[in-house]
Amino acid sequence: MSTGVLKDLSQAKGASIMARAVRAEKVQQRQPSLADRAFESIEEMIVGGTLAPGSLISESELSKILKMGRTPIREAIARLRFIGFVDVHSRKGISVSGVDIIRHLEVLEVRQPLEETVVLHAIERATESDMTELTSVSRHLSQIAKSADRIAYFRTKRALHEVQVRATHNDVLAGTMRILHAQARRFWWTYEPTESFPAAAKLHCAISEHVIARNKKKAVQAVNDLFNHLETLTKQVVDRRGRF
Repeated sequence: MSTGVLKDLSQAKGASIMARAVRAEKVQQRQPSLADRAFESIEEMIVGGTLAPGSLISESELSKILKMGRTPIREAIARLRFIGFVDVHSRKGISVSGVDIIRHLEVLEVRQPLEETVVLHAIERATESDMTELTSVSRHLSQIAKSADRIAYFRTKRALHEVQVRATHNDVLAGTMRILHAQARRFWWTYEPTESFPAAAKLHCAISEHVIARNKKKAVQAVNDLFNHLETLTKQVVDRRGRF
């Protein structure tokens, strides 16, 4: 197949995606299912340490806490098991897994090139509404990072990731990034020092700034700058743990 034909196919695909994105803005967003709500609630309890590593939990207990039936709880547990947040034992039941630094390093390795893909597709496909939302959430992250409010900071950073990925209008990429972001969020909640929030927020916001400006070269460089920072923080965690 000639280069010209491949180029035409790529352009046609891009135009089709943009058309779908514009149509999607006119359709009301799907309301989260009970399983979605259960997953997010349990995930936040695990990430925030309410359910500590090694804790034993049961579907019935979670059903009482979240005030919903056991079916959505069971679906949420299956998703949490898939991303490595819980282990299911035939006799003991469900236990919260530990935070693994080696797994985190593997996540960083896989995540960096995918984050570059996210910004490139977002630049190509983001609608005006996407850019408006990205601007708003990015500004909020910059402000909240100065407050040292750990819960608000991680919730806002999660929202920023979700907006960036949503702007790619690629469901497969969104599903993959959702898993990687959840794993990263748990590690950073455990180990990221509060005093590093402003510097990290500045790097996250730089990515958004270049996506909004639709500058591919600078957006990719901003991703690389962020991951250099994350690797430095991870090395500091490894060094601290090695002293104990």
